[in-house]
Amino acid sequence: MKKFIFLIFLFSFSAFAGGKLTNISPNLSIYSEYYPNSSAKFKGTIIFENGSGTDINEWKHNKKFFNCVKQMGSVFLYDRNGLGKSPPDFQLSSSNPLTAKLVSGKLSILLKQLNIKPPYLFVAHSYGAIYISYFILKNPDLVKGLLLVDPVPRDFNFSNKQIDKLKISIEEAKINPAKYIYKKYGGRKTEVFYQLLGFDESKQSIRLLGNIKNSIPIIIISSTGMEKDHPLKEDWYASQMQWLNKNQNSKIIQVSSGHFIQFEKPQKVCDALKQASVMPLSFRQSYIRLDSIAKKQMQ
Repeated sequence: MKKFIFLIFLFSFSAFAGGKLTNISPNLSIYSEYYPNSSAKFKGTIIFENGSGTDINEWKHNKKFFNCVKQMGSVFLYDRNGLGKSPPDFQLSSSNPLTAKLVSGKLSILLKQLNIKPPYLFVAHSYGAIYISYFILKNPDLVKGLLLVDPVPRDFNFSNKQIDKLKISIEEAKINPAKYIYKKYGGRKTEVFYQLLGFDESKQSIRLLGNIKNSIPIIIISSTGMEKDHPLKEDWYASQMQWLNKNQNSKIIQVSSGHFIQFEKPQKVCDALKQASVMPLSFRQSYIRLDSIAKKQMQ
């Protein structure tokens, strides 16, 4: 009997609802995975936002890291359209590029459709910081905290070398339908092209929304590897500090690692996430608010 009870407890801790495709609009669906943990102290949801051109495996690849994360609370991961198991978004174009507003709107609908409960503790890697910051700026009262893993800065410019390398492909994306671009280049490269086409709009929208509220703690983990070799005009480490607000728990940590810190230094990232999960909760807002916001952001 005791053994049976133990197995039930173990199953309730480690079981997950499974991966699924969810329709968020006609002809558009997103793949996600949810790992519930009702026994964790943090009763909200830890949500991961992938970096540019990457899928949820960037968080699951290091088993030590992912197992550590699942102990802290319920976990939600998803693939943006065209990456991993999420089908492409053929509605993308030069006039409808990939922007922070578009990605945030899709995520809002997805969370509502799947009834993923707040408060949310966000973890974003690299360019994912641009996408998730828009969501936070629009929905601050749904958010407990933010962990940025080697994020691009809040306001930056890609180097001329980086732009020149992609110039021909970006011009091609301007004049051809998304279906053609996806077929020719695949999801990872296609995301980068449409991301760059929407880059200025994303930066401008975040700039207009202002800084992340001081009630939300922000922890940044920066790599020494990207400090030495990065695709920006600006300094990597110094510019990352733009994300910090005046919350007493907000801070930036630099570690000796490459860009995928969760691969090379999983314990560092896990320790930072643990700190964020136990910080005082400032969640106040009703979850129902997310539904109306999602619809507005997708319009």
